[in-house]
Amino acid sequence: MIINKLKRVTTQNILLLIVYGFVFVFCLFNEAIYSYDTYDYLKAMPYRQLGYVIFVKAFSFIFGSFFNIAIVLFQTLFSLLSVNYFYKKTQSLFDLNLILSLVLIVILLLPFFSPLSIANNICTEGLSYGLYLLFISIGIDILFNQKFKNILYFAIVYVAMIFVRGQFLFSTLIFAAVYFLIYRKTILKKKHCINIIIFICIPIIISLGERTYHKLKDGIFKPTPFSFVNASTIQFYIANASDSLLIKNKNNKAIFNLCIEELDKKGLLLNSNTSTEDAYRFFHTNLPMICNQTVHASGKAYLQAKNPTSNNYKYDVARAYFDIEAACKDITITLISNNFNKWIPLYYKNISFGFYSPVVLFFIIFIMIFSFIKTIFSYQKKYALLFLLSSLVLSNAMLVAFASHSIMRYLFYNYALLFLIFISTIKLFKREL
Repeated sequence: MIINKLKRVTTQNILLLIVYGFVFVFCLFNEAIYSYDTYDYLKAMPYRQLGYVIFVKAFSFIFGSFFNIAIVLFQTLFSLLSVNYFYKKTQSLFDLNLILSLVLIVILLLPFFSPLSIANNICTEGLSYGLYLLFISIGIDILFNQKFKNILYFAIVYVAMIFVRGQFLFSTLIFAAVYFLIYRKTILKKKHCINIIIFICIPIIISLGERTYHKLKDGIFKPTPFSFVNASTIQFYIANASDSLLIKNKNNKAIFNLCIEELDKKGLLLNSNTSTEDAYRFFHTNLPMICNQTVHASGKAYLQAKNPTSNNYKYDVARAYFDIEAACKDITITLISNNFNKWIPLYYKNISFGFYSPVVLFFIIFIMIFSFIKTIFSYQKKYALLFLLSSLVLSNAMLVAFASHSIMRYLFYNYALLFLIFISTIKLFKREL
């Protein structure tokens, strides 16, 4: 029996190496892909995360004319190693058979191909995908295999991941919550208290790191801007010109009026006679024109012209980026309460669009609530694991829907988790029946 098991493991490893080898060769024989984002990172624009800026700058300095091949090679190797690490951890944890293992590995490797092409794209996904898989794998080890010594690796990977892609900032709080639920009866023990503190405090360290980076680079001690510029997009889309009366700050009111007038001329405001479905589809399609080409561009230009100039042009430009972020934050918070009834149906459509069907969304919500109740009243690893995965999937979908539009680029990270949730649920109900 042991010999047969070893043969099965060896055969599986050989097949995996062949598959990984194919993906590796495929990526290396395809060109590096440049996008608008690529040039932003190469220019170290103030609204781009520091992790990938440092990464591309370092590779550009070290490899020079071999930059493209070096970065594709590194992103391919790193992402494949992370996929393999995640696959090995989850395969044993979820006890997947050959067919389910095959489906999982296919889902994990799909981002290497078009339309995402994460390894060839000189963009954050080339690092953030691998970091996210490592983050989940190490976190699961800590929670369910009592590998508390891995908390340092967890913290390092988490910091690197957020410095590369900030959309997962609050994910460590979910791990902290699940950790508390699992060990709540002995939570006052020193090791548990220290781990909970680490889970909660890492975001603070990240915020200080970002602020320090921008102070050194841009002369401004603030976190990376752009989150509320994105989040304000839907508020501008559904707003009326009369909403400017709600905005107290003089400059913010001027920016609002300027952008509303421009959006009206471009035909990019919500038509009150449009159905919610059509209204969301229009917003989803035209978000770049509303956000990047109007709110961000016009607002920044207004503030750069309005702000007093200094002897440092670079500082003046950077200051405008931070100021438009602050202005959009004020506008977003002000308009959400006033236009809540118009916003909430579009927000719901945005979330459900990311799941391709409201059925999947409500399934995830049900599993999260069900597993949470089970974890509290009759703890078993399978329920806590379901609660962790469903919370990670739903929280990311909700954050993305609040800040932007639900596109594959922001949501593909959790496709493997969705698959594992479905498989676990089926197995769970089979046992219950």
